[in-house]
Amino acid sequence: MGAKKGNGTVMAGRNLMRSLARTLLRTGDVTNTIRRKRLAIKRRFYRSAISLSEIRELFRKLGFERDRVVWVQSSWNEFYNLSAKPSELLELMLDMLGPKGTLVMPAFPIEQDPGKILEIDFAPSSCGLLSEIFRRHAGVVRSIHLSSSVCAHGPAADYLVRDHHREIFAWGKLSPFVRLSELDARLVCLGLGRFVTNLTPLHSVECLLYEELPFFRQVFEGTITYEWKRRDGDSGTHEFRLRRGRIKLRGYGRHFPRDTYVQHRVSNLDSYAIDAATALSHAIALARRGITIYVEPRPRPELFIRDNA
Repeated sequence: MGAKKGNGTVMAGRNLMRSLARTLLRTGDVTNTIRRKRLAIKRRFYRSAISLSEIRELFRKLGFERDRVVWVQSSWNEFYNLSAKPSELLELMLDMLGPKGTLVMPAFPIEQDPGKILEIDFAPSSCGLLSEIFRRHAGVVRSIHLSSSVCAHGPAADYLVRDHHREIFAWGKLSPFVRLSELDARLVCLGLGRFVTNLTPLHSVECLLYEELPFFRQVFEGTITYEWKRRDGDSGTHEFRLRRGRIKLRGYGRHFPRDTYVQHRVSNLDSYAIDAATALSHAIALARRGITIYVEPRPRPELFIRDNA
């Protein structure tokens, strides 16, 4: 009873802080308001122009290599010192990977209403301007998923996206996120802070350990079923488990050996990269020790004892 009361007090405190923040900032969207204010401050201090040649060198350091599979998450807002269009940045990525390389990006639909038919080939991406430009690029294919769709271009694209809607977990075994590890992909984050403040493929951990560790069964609650339709008329339904809880990636990166990832800064632009297989295997090992990105539900030690132990 005491633990429950303590958790309730903590939750009440957090809700009070959020309410105060909304009042002080005069907005209901506290997170984005704070993000915009931080960006405005950065613009005052980081003004050095960035050239495309500097970006090419940055990409080389991050692991853009010919014939490789590369996953990119980005915030175009952080490219304000670069005098180039998103389309130019995209062409640079594709050029560096070459015709045998595969570029992959998140493309989560803006509208995620299970009551409406998901016309996946026309649904705009909520994952930033570069992601949306990529979605529209010739030759790009997209996975069918209401919450966690992925776009890809290149020889490995079809394998990455084709079975997403046959998987009960958004980041499960048949998803693009796990298959990135199988293909020795490089995970790259641009303009999203320092390692590791954002890395969507890490969510594969709670899917792959769902049966093994009781904690991860608390991360999911119920399912969502929706109808989908493709441009060519192909259609169907898909059901997937609904994730709940709250994550906190700040500080999580300290659990990774420093030689497993790289991070760089050019002017204001922070970036980092890690091999997908390394990120996933290490995150799984951490989870088995009770170290996870989740702060809610509370990661109590007894929930990380294997069911078959």
